Amino acid sequence: MDFENETFDFIVANLILTVVPDAEKTLKEMVRVLKKNGRFLVFDKFVPKGKKIRTGQRVLRPILKGMGTDIGMDFYDVFKIVENACEIIEDKDVMMNGLYRKITANKKG
Repeated sequence: MDFENETFDFIVANLILTVVPDAEKTLKEMVRVLKKNGRFLVFDKFVPKGKKIRTGQRVLRPILKGMGTDIGMDFYDVFKIVENACEIIEDKDVMMNGLYRKITANKKG
């Protein structure tokens, strides 16, 4: 992004991390432009927390990934790249038995 470091207080990533070519790079960039003590909100489809990808999802994943979305992504695998700079304050199942989740995190000050 063409923004200076620490530009925004709040960032919303709505259904974006599972469709971009590089989710880790995207999340890292979000954190770069987020001010210290700023917050980001992610709403997207991820493998439910603490669970493995379901058989149906495992079968459909390559097909849907080819169409531009990844239904088998684990948010915490992506979050590892920024876990030293951020802390998760909420991880809430929103719909479809936890497939869609609302995750909120703060950038450490």
